Amino acid sequence: MRNKAIKYISVVLLGASLTACERVIDLNLPNGSGLPYVDAWITDQPGVQTIKLLKATEYMSKTDPEAIGDAQITVTDVTDSKSYPFTYANGAYNYDAGASHIGVVGHTYKLSISWKGEQFEATDELKRSSIIDSLTSEYKEVDGNNKAGYYVKLYAHDPVGAVDFTWIRTYRNGELNHYVGEMLAADGTFGNGDNNISDGFTFIPPFRDGVTAGDKPYDKGDVVKVLFRSLSRPSYEFLEQVQAQLSNDGLFGKVLTNVPGNVFNQQSDSKTKIYGWFGTVAEISATKKVE
Repeated sequence: MRNKAIKYISVVLLGASLTACERVIDLNLPNGSGLPYVDAWITDQPGVQTIKLLKATEYMSKTDPEAIGDAQITVTDVTDSKSYPFTYANGAYNYDAGASHIGVVGHTYKLSISWKGEQFEATDELKRSSIIDSLTSEYKEVDGNNKAGYYVKLYAHDPVGAVDFTWIRTYRNGELNHYVGEMLAADGTFGNGDNNISDGFTFIPPFRDGVTAGDKPYDKGDVVKVLFRSLSRPSYEFLEQVQAQLSNDGLFGKVLTNVPGNVFNQQSDSKTKIYGWFGTVAEISATKKVE
């Protein structure tokens, strides 16, 4: 969710002689207004659940998004008719479930936002998780572009009986490992899961090997954590579009657009929008110390 305040465009013309000419055009476009957006993922884990309602900064801005603190936010378990009011503090809206939890697998949840006299809502269903079997590690010498170091492998499988969508995140010593990408799986493979041929099978090798980066393998003593977050089909499709935008570059890259969200204004005649996504996830994880 970014405003496209483009100040300069460099147009590169490739001639038959393979020489390049560059021309800088100053468009002097005015800054757009900040777009409000929500970042809300409710889990089945105990403790504090957090929802952020922010105002997007300009595309070229180096400042953090501005928090919106004058809204009223509630999450409702539609299945159980339970409501959880979130309280604003320190730039975010929070609900402390203590030793209990909000999310329950199989339940449907509704996000309600009251802001500037208007009502916004989003819904999602909390799905079951795929299964992590184990993490293994092995030291490898230099091999082509892969550096010497410890390589961790993920072994997991898909439960039988439905299409299961999984968001896979890898952590190194407590921090998100940015050397490996966040991965999305449908029944332990790629695609949308419609063919159903991989139901109940193990995750394919790209996921098994995808928790280690060849240019930055692990060191002895590193603690590796792999987190599975279950997804509904709409949440999976939303994240697929986000990934496509983040990897959209190069000569043939498409013009950036706002990925469609699921938060809708209940006043049909209003032009006010809140962008972003409300999703619910079940979390499981496995941790291994490299040795």
